[in-house]
Amino acid sequence: MTKVQAKYHFTKPFEEGWTAAIERLHSVYGLQAVQLAPDLQHLTVLYDASRLKLTDVERQLRVAGLPLERA
Repeated sequence: MTKVQAKYHFTKPFEEGWTAAIERLHSVYGLQAVQLAPDLQHLTVLYDASRLKLTDVERQLRVAGLPLERA
């Protein structure tokens, strides 16, 4: 298992509805952790690089409807 961390920042002000989308990401195979920063401006994703590529992670974030840009 190769753990990789990627950090993203929101391109829009945080909306409460995104909380549910972030919670659903925890069920994606290969994602180890998805952590929302206390300031609600960043999201940190820890994933298993032996199971997912960075492009796979970013696709999951887009499918979840989260307006993010890699930091």
